[in-house]
Amino acid sequence: MTSIFLSHTSIDKPFVEKLARDLKRLGINVWFDKWEIRIGDSITWKIEEGIRENEFLGIVLSPEALNSEWVKSELGAAWVKQLQTRKVFILPILYRECCMPYFLADRRYADFRGEYQAGFSELAGIFGVDESEAITQDNWRKFTSKKKVNWKKFKIREFEHLVTTLVDRAYDYKWSAWVGGTANEYSISFYNSYKQERRFISFKLDGVTNAYKVSFKNESNPNNLKASDYEKFIGNSVNSCDEYLWRYLEDSLSAYGISNGKPVYFTERFSRGNEIYEAAIEMVKKFNWYKGDKI
Repeated sequence: MTSIFLSHTSIDKPFVEKLARDLKRLGINVWFDKWEIRIGDSITWKIEEGIRENEFLGIVLSPEALNSEWVKSELGAAWVKQLQTRKVFILPILYRECCMPYFLADRRYADFRGEYQAGFSELAGIFGVDESEAITQDNWRKFTSKKKVNWKKFKIREFEHLVTTLVDRAYDYKWSAWVGGTANEYSISFYNSYKQERRFISFKLDGVTNAYKVSFKNESNPNNLKASDYEKFIGNSVNSCDEYLWRYLEDSLSAYGISNGKPVYFTERFSRGNEIYEAAIEMVKKFNWYKGDKI
């Protein structure tokens, strides 16, 4: 398994911890001092052990790092190991603008000075991990401009999670739900009838921005809504939509109480091409956005 020792200064620790966690998700073994050094451990010996046993040393470069005596010592030890093994061991990770040391000036480095994901993809590439492996459920929006990365499957998974989460929320308040079909993909409407009036709220994962938007138009079928009907941005996460729906349902409950009507749920996903014919009968649930167990 590929392994890396992350050399850095304390001021850069928040960035380094995020980097360490993202690398671990790729299956890379990361030596990060916060995780490795315990109370009572000899810091010097633990660092020496980490440098000796890991395949690479990633030097997180910033002005403060280059002035740090600890970083200089770690870099010196890494340089000796690189000379002895005659293998590339030191990987420059350019986090903030600084004067690159001469002996690293001709080395390929991962550039994090701009967009984090761009730098992370470069670093993953050094380890032989392509962009398709670097994508996760949390960062798929960063890859929507990449032609070689299948980010759409992560978009589908997120929308399944959205439908399941919001339908479960609506179920508790006896609201009905309807998921849009091919006429209005990645949309879902919720509605309820009270003696005083009918209430509606719809969410859509916008196809251009990949952010969630909301509509309050009086329409229970989301397929009858237009893109212009979604006038307000909610955020980029299922949690933001869930919180927004919860507040709306709570306001409706306070104003009108609980409806006596029986809610209905239209959550089936329309098949594309011949995929429904290729699916076994026991896999029909695959063609439903809802993955929970309440309805």
